[in-house]
Amino acid sequence: MGRRQRGKIFNLVIQGLVGCLLVSIFVLNPQPSLGQNFLVPFVSPTGTRIFVAGDIEYASVHLDGFTLFQIASQDFTASEARELSPVERRARRIERGLNNIINRGFDPTTLQVSTATLNNLTVIVAKDNQNLPQQVILTVTEVDALIDSSSVGDLADRWVKIIQTALLQAWQERQPAPRRQQVMTATIIILGLIFLSWVSIWWQKHLRNRFNLLKKQAKRQSDQNLPINSPPRKDRSQEPILASLEDSSNFRQQADIQRQLTLNILWKRLALIGLILLWFAGIAAILYVFPETRLEGRGIIRIPLQIFIIWLLLTSVSNMVNLYVNFRLREWVEEGAVFSENLERRILRAPTLLEVWREIITFIAIFLGIFGFLAWMGLSFAFLLTGAGLVGALLTFAFQDLLKDWINGFLIVFEDQYTVGDMVQFQEFIGLVENMSLRATQLRAADGRLITIAHNQIITAHNLSKDWARVDFTIEVAYQTEPDVAISLMAAIAENMAVDPQWQEDIINPVQVAGVSRVSHTGMEIMLRIVVKRLRQWDIEREYRRRLKIAFEEKGIHIGIPQQSFLIARDREEFKGQF
Repeated sequence: MGRRQRGKIFNLVIQGLVGCLLVSIFVLNPQPSLGQNFLVPFVSPTGTRIFVAGDIEYASVHLDGFTLFQIASQDFTASEARELSPVERRARRIERGLNNIINRGFDPTTLQVSTATLNNLTVIVAKDNQNLPQQVILTVTEVDALIDSSSVGDLADRWVKIIQTALLQAWQERQPAPRRQQVMTATIIILGLIFLSWVSIWWQKHLRNRFNLLKKQAKRQSDQNLPINSPPRKDRSQEPILASLEDSSNFRQQADIQRQLTLNILWKRLALIGLILLWFAGIAAILYVFPETRLEGRGIIRIPLQIFIIWLLLTSVSNMVNLYVNFRLREWVEEGAVFSENLERRILRAPTLLEVWREIITFIAIFLGIFGFLAWMGLSFAFLLTGAGLVGALLTFAFQDLLKDWINGFLIVFEDQYTVGDMVQFQEFIGLVENMSLRATQLRAADGRLITIAHNQIITAHNLSKDWARVDFTIEVAYQTEPDVAISLMAAIAENMAVDPQWQEDIINPVQVAGVSRVSHTGMEIMLRIVVKRLRQWDIEREYRRRLKIAFEEKGIHIGIPQQSFLIARDREEFKGQF
């Protein structure tokens, strides 16, 4: 499949998702009636959206999923968690009355909706000349007129027209021809869902393959281009600046791969959430097609759509921040190529810093997402702040160790105590840092074990490979050995390794200290120190031992052996008897 075809399919997916999103928004936001006041709603325990202004409650009356008008009540009788409030009970009674009229059937040509007076109250009634006897739909109260800023009579006349139009439209939608059109529309939506789901799944598979390819490229780039840190050589000032820029260029390539990985993860998440939202929107659209289930269709998409919008907004912002952090870290590394002598350490720290910043940004995004969702559901800002403070206090008390982990992890990372790729030792544990987060550090031991250590358990950390390493080599030779000969031989072996193409890149200073460190009855202990690049001390020490053993055999130098002198006193009389 060519790039142009993939582009067309991708555009089709985006258009489909946007279309479903628009349909969902239309379903989620019904058209307000003429008398509706735009107030901040809250959701009752039964799931109904209720508006409050002063001492008056508002609730909407629906028919076939459309909002007809709002009714009001001043009765704030306390109710149990699962009970309906007075205004909700009144709205439900009106809706049941309208649905009973539709279900019983009526003659649309003779349907009459009008006002009447019953017990000195203005009511709205409906009847026709055939099957529908006069039926009271609702009572228009003074409170209803008060919130509409009109008289009871004017409000009743306006509601009569609204109800008449709604009943006729409901009758029309239940006729055979519209029913066939509804079934056909639902079938088209189902087929569209299946097709778009297949495209979304194919796109996710393509993104996974691309992600795996980028991961391999990142690993290969890391193995080839990330140098092993070392202290600056004495002739560092004589090297051209372009040599340092070459290292930063290699890191720039790796940073670009990380940026592509970030975008790939974003697209995968969008594709997955889009697929979920697609089915929610599709089911809601199918329910919305039929008048009997239109209100349920709007309800089923409300919360998922709110969650998706909040997630999409926060994910987009957090990924933009992550990309900015990636860009700033890349600049920080490139500045090290010119202004700092420890460029390699910056290159090594950058991936860990990026990962930690991602964790911090993700945590903030999740917190803001929950906060925003609860605010959207109608909870007051003061209540949210109070609740957030209480929850924060409880979490601080319940997760003290976790909080300590985060604080210690933050200090470890930003003080550069160690980073991914360092060889460290914690108490009895020693290994290579393989993974690191704000909460814990994972070490890969020499036998392959993966050790996870929480940061609050780290008291002392020994970094065995930061910047550079050193081989502290000692060997004990026989007491009769000429010291200068042995020292010269050991130094010559180290110098030869330093010019060997296989080892010269790893050895910084072949002989830092060489001399006799101890003399005892077993022999002379000679010490040699070799400064090497980080993580190379063990390989160099093994090779040095091998070469030293061969050289000692050639020169006839023996290893120190414990020596003891014995003085035996013989019996004096036995000694005299021999003469």
